[in-house]
Amino acid sequence: GNIDIDPLFRDPENSDYHLMSTECGDPHDSPCIDTGHPDIIDNLLDCSWGLGTILSDMGAYGGGDSVQVGIDERIFQVPDRLTLLQNYPNPFNAVTILNYSLPRSSEITVSIYNLLGQRVATLFQGIQGGGKHTITWDATNFPSGVYFARLKFGELTQNVKMLLLR
Repeated sequence: GNIDIDPLFRDPENSDYHLMSTECGDPHDSPCIDTGHPDIIDNLLDCSWGLGTILSDMGAYGGGDSVQVGIDERIFQVPDRLTLLQNYPNPFNAVTILNYSLPRSSEITVSIYNLLGQRVATLFQGIQGGGKHTITWDATNFPSGVYFARLKFGELTQNVKMLLLR
């Protein structure tokens, strides 16, 4: 139904539609507190923020001024060593993904070699920051066979064996 009396919102001129509440049962509280549906009971016993102790409140909002929601910020950690993970999928048909980690910013090269040791593709060559990275190899124009992905980081190299199947 309709409410025929002022619901006593905190500050509707500034878009604060929380219900006015001082102490549980205070006569200056909103008449909408504890007037909700009788079958819905609040689990929170603190009514000082517009939440009733017996019945769910009516109104645009009950509860405190703000509720924090979101994802916890993750702390970014730079890996302490060079790592080239196995590609996936493997075996693959046309496209595969390589993940690698760098301990610091440096000049790197990510290349693909065939069984004869010939470099057949360079996926990345340049300076890249420390941390985790992903690169995709689209082998659509390459024949089936065994290939090696090589990550070169300064004097260090790491390789993974990959199988391209058509």
